Amino acid sequence: MDGKKVRVGIIGCGGIASSHVSGYLKSGMAEITALSDSRVERAKALAERLSLNQASVYENYEDLLKDRSVDAVSICTPHHLHAEITVKAAEYFKHVLCEKPVAISLKQADEMISACRKNGVKLAIVFQNRFSKDVQRVKREFENGAFGIPIYGEAVVKWYREDKTYYHADEVAESWRGKWATEGGGALINQTIHLVDLLQWIMGPVEYLYGIYDTRMHSIETEDIAVSILRFKSGAIGYILGSVDIRPQEDWVAIYGSKKSVVIGSDKNVEKEWMEESGTIFKKGGVEERMETVTPFLGHDETVRDFIESILGDRPPAVPGEEARKSLEIVLAIYRAHRTGSKVTLPLVE
Repeated sequence: MDGKKVRVGIIGCGGIASSHVSGYLKSGMAEITALSDSRVERAKALAERLSLNQASVYENYEDLLKDRSVDAVSICTPHHLHAEITVKAAEYFKHVLCEKPVAISLKQADEMISACRKNGVKLAIVFQNRFSKDVQRVKREFENGAFGIPIYGEAVVKWYREDKTYYHADEVAESWRGKWATEGGGALINQTIHLVDLLQWIMGPVEYLYGIYDTRMHSIETEDIAVSILRFKSGAIGYILGSVDIRPQEDWVAIYGSKKSVVIGSDKNVEKEWMEESGTIFKKGGVEERMETVTPFLGHDETVRDFIESILGDRPPAVPGEEARKSLEIVLAIYRAHRTGSKVTLPLVE
């Protein structure tokens, strides 16, 4: 690699791309050398808005991958393109940071993982909430037995997306959002998967689940609300709710054990009301233990920094493709459970 900084290309210049660019520039360890978008005017606009005057601009992402001034890429495209672009990037020996979900099928995810491994490049997926110090502390405590017997865990995403301004905002949104072939699903695979990832990361593997979904408010093919009941391999029971129909918005992951419980959420008011009703302190064996609440949800900066450091330090990224595959598998299992009307056991066989 030439020089101390990683030279990065951005593939897909929609809204989330600016978060990647910001993270790279803040890291001090990277420079943006190229941008591409099938609507090339979006790449030009992003370069101008963020003063990326030296960056080359391409319409075809493969032209960017051929650019020898690019060491690594961020893939910020619609979901169905993640696999195709990642595999091609690996063939050009570019390291990859890809937005979630890793892909829209396990076959695609496996192809991405295999291609990057074969060509000796990093594959990192954006699940930025794993980098929260609070989340990492909870995971350590869970693994060290501080929670006691695992009883119950839940991931709840009650969000709202306006039909006209999100799914049908413009030609770009119309081309892929809310479609099985391009988004791969709806509220579960796009919004809720962040907290599905945290739930399984802390609670451990899922043994089996049941699921149901529906489309209640939006003019889309995919689900705008879904619910799942799960059994973890630890014996604990779990629950997932994901929706883009619900106001006011709130979201959380909650972990309950025989010794300790924690709510990890973004809305302090909801959590405070719950704590006041339940009591914040109880005694067990003469030791005070608390029902904790934390608000850890993060932006992209730490994810991007970890990706760059994994390249410079030649180590695995914190959230490699293999890890991101786990939450995708759970989401796809929920879809299958609804379609078959039956219990679905993991691992999935496609």
